[in-house]
Amino acid sequence: MEQSYERWPFLPPTMRTPEQNEQWWAHCFLPVLPVENFAQAGGSTAVTSLPGNGKSVALDYMMRQTQQWTLHLRYPTVHWPHGARPKAPAKEHLSQIMSILALEIVAYLEAHPETLAVNDLNDTQHEFLAWLVEKYLGRRALVRLAQRLQQTHQAPIKIPLQFTDIYPTDTGEGDVWGQIGEAAELAKLLGFTQINLLIDLSEMEASLFRDDLTDLFSRLDFWEHADWLLRSALPQSDVIEGQVLPRVSGRLYPMRLDYAAADMQTIVSRHVQAATDGRVHTIELLADTAVLVRAQQEMTTLYGAETLAGWLNWAETLLHLQAGGGGIAQDEETAVYTYYKRHVHLRLDGKKQGLWRGPQFIPLENQPFEMMKMLFEKRGNPAPEALYQIAGSVANLNTIANRLRQKIEPIKGKTNIYLHNRRDQGYWLENFIL
Repeated sequence: MEQSYERWPFLPPTMRTPEQNEQWWAHCFLPVLPVENFAQAGGSTAVTSLPGNGKSVALDYMMRQTQQWTLHLRYPTVHWPHGARPKAPAKEHLSQIMSILALEIVAYLEAHPETLAVNDLNDTQHEFLAWLVEKYLGRRALVRLAQRLQQTHQAPIKIPLQFTDIYPTDTGEGDVWGQIGEAAELAKLLGFTQINLLIDLSEMEASLFRDDLTDLFSRLDFWEHADWLLRSALPQSDVIEGQVLPRVSGRLYPMRLDYAAADMQTIVSRHVQAATDGRVHTIELLADTAVLVRAQQEMTTLYGAETLAGWLNWAETLLHLQAGGGGIAQDEETAVYTYYKRHVHLRLDGKKQGLWRGPQFIPLENQPFEMMKMLFEKRGNPAPEALYQIAGSVANLNTIANRLRQKIEPIKGKTNIYLHNRRDQGYWLENFIL
């Protein structure tokens, strides 16, 4: 008998509607003590955990608890100095962060233009606001903001006839402290007590951007200013704990996010109940014991331990199998295949010469890596001629493929999830993310 379910409880916040997000916080979230402590911390704080143990949720919860009086600046790696889309090309962290600050200030003033009418800025503050917007967003953005404020609340920004770069560098001590200090002062005039810089890194991001991360945490001028706080969610790793966090020792409080088994079970049950409108209360009602034991084993392989994300993904997998008419999951191989297909994808890591299978890094030797690199470049499509050039012969290509499968395929034998082949097509890749 088919049993439908709602998938939204298991989706990331960006894929849920605003209404679903509110339902999630009301019915799925459990404010465990480490998360509460992180949200209530008074200074710069880093929460660390194993992959998939809810550190991103802890960061979101902190934002919800402090959003009325704190200006939050999300700083994703895509906008870092060596990211794919830095806000200020060829500039350091400070310029990227100030660009994000300028965007947030403009968005806030457009949504709350009355702020400037109530809190008139002096000449110096007007000069900094105009400089911030024009420097990082362009003169047109400044003119549009001024027109918007003039139309709504007669609170014009004084636009200089010519742009004067009052802080021309993002490395000079005076320029750095000037931007940080005036930004904090402007935020206070708009009604915020502090600025929180938010960093949320996956295991792969921490690996790829280790140099940028180390440099950011070395910028003690940020973390020495009373009105700038760093709130970060970082993977639990030797690099983070041995190299990154010691750079801000005494200026940032590290916190470990671990879940008791009972809390983890409660959270998973809340998700299952929300997804089934209360029809199913626990994950134990979705699968035989043998399947749940196998789930624990697969989680340990991927994450190093049982994790919250691991159990939530397994709960969604079992609900999906039941919705397809499978009833209570009894076949381990079918459950494992479905779990990996739905929730564990491959990513290529050229810097470390290997693959990420979900949160797990798998190092590769030269020829297997070159084969995977070619398939990623071909977006998974067959590339027989190119692969033959890498391998040198059909026999060697098959040998390389078999070695790859031994490393990346979770189900040994003929059931492949990632690397496929057919005699008339050659090898191709599925279940991957570019």
